Amino acid sequence: MPNAKTYRILSLDGGGSWALIQVKCLRKLFAETFNNPDPTGHEVLAKFDLVSANSGGSLVAAAMAENLKLSEIEKIFEDEKLRNKVFSKLSFFEKSLLASVARIFKIGAKYATKRKHLALKEILPGIAQIDLTDIPAHIASDNESKTQFLIVGYDYYRNRAELFRSDCDSMASTSVIERKLKNLSPQAAAPSDCMVSLVDAVHASSTAPVNYFNEPATFLVNNKPKYYWDGGVTGNNNPVLVAVTEAICNRMRSGIEHVQVLSVGTGTVSQLQYDEETPVKYDELKAKQEAPGLIRDIQKMGTSILNDPPDTAAFVAYMILNPDMPGKPVDFIRMNPALRPILVDDAAGKYWDLPAGINKEDYVKLNSMDMDAVKDEEVALIKKLCDNWLNGEGVPNQSIRSSSNLNCLIGHPDFNAAMTDFKNWFTNPTNLL
Repeated sequence: MPNAKTYRILSLDGGGSWALIQVKCLRKLFAETFNNPDPTGHEVLAKFDLVSANSGGSLVAAAMAENLKLSEIEKIFEDEKLRNKVFSKLSFFEKSLLASVARIFKIGAKYATKRKHLALKEILPGIAQIDLTDIPAHIASDNESKTQFLIVGYDYYRNRAELFRSDCDSMASTSVIERKLKNLSPQAAAPSDCMVSLVDAVHASSTAPVNYFNEPATFLVNNKPKYYWDGGVTGNNNPVLVAVTEAICNRMRSGIEHVQVLSVGTGTVSQLQYDEETPVKYDELKAKQEAPGLIRDIQKMGTSILNDPPDTAAFVAYMILNPDMPGKPVDFIRMNPALRPILVDDAAGKYWDLPAGINKEDYVKLNSMDMDAVKDEEVALIKKLCDNWLNGEGVPNQSIRSSSNLNCLIGHPDFNAAMTDFKNWFTNPTNLL
């Protein structure tokens, strides 16, 4: 561990193909902080005590456990053939009549769940058969098991969150809590759900419902079939809050005195309200006023699991760790490109414009693009957004809490400011490894 009392968390949001942003972000961080522009997954994981991930972020985490280099993980998202294996479109004969009719209204599944499971096993052959509980030992450096995994899923029949842990003895685990409160022996408590492979956990976490995959992820847990949807259904598309809770629950057990969090997103695109009074350079910067209705509401709810306003999971987790509410929290770093209107105040007066380097056509396409970006031109746009953010060309960083003019109130206003504090974790004498 960094030292016996410091506990570092890497939290990776869901977001389908947009998780490419997380890989590029980690590459930049390791190039600038450790002079290592293309680290292996194990080299990245060795810097953290806990990796918490959902959906697309869980695939990034698993690919690091596979020990692919970050450049190789980028190719998983950049290679059209690999993307089409994960997002394998349903054939005409695989769709029900109801589903076919629903697609007219842009509602309903497009991809085959079972083929995604096979694709994940093909992409991650080295860990496909390794139990999640054995992953820390598998990735251990110098024979020291350190990095634990926490993957978020949604239990279809129990209608609740399912947290797949590598640490079955975690004090946040239901079976451990039951043993403690009822004073039971390990054998007397309910069986743990830990005994699944990391690839199965990723499959559960990445099976988005309604508008994406055609059926829940299904596999055996304790020799019984279990069914899961994407962890975003639980409200944890950004899994940082469950990660911080995990650390707090195990604080006494692991001697944790200090928690550091790196939370990496998959990009956000936002508009102003339709009734914004300040002039806008482009009409597209304001959302259209649309009357609620059955079809519209179903469309909206079908994609709502991917939404993560910066004032929910990140803000709550930040407040738990930072009750004094520092405006620039050194040890709680949120990194995520936030493509949003920028308020300009110049000789022409106040008006809303786009960030430098992003044109109206890019903005419109990115705003309408779903998480299942499978076309090369869509991935190219995601890369353009990410590179703009990483290079400080105009796209701001997502705030933990924004001001009324959308500027950073709490958090880091741009990537470089966030990276400076990340570097400080490893260059400050109190944080040296």
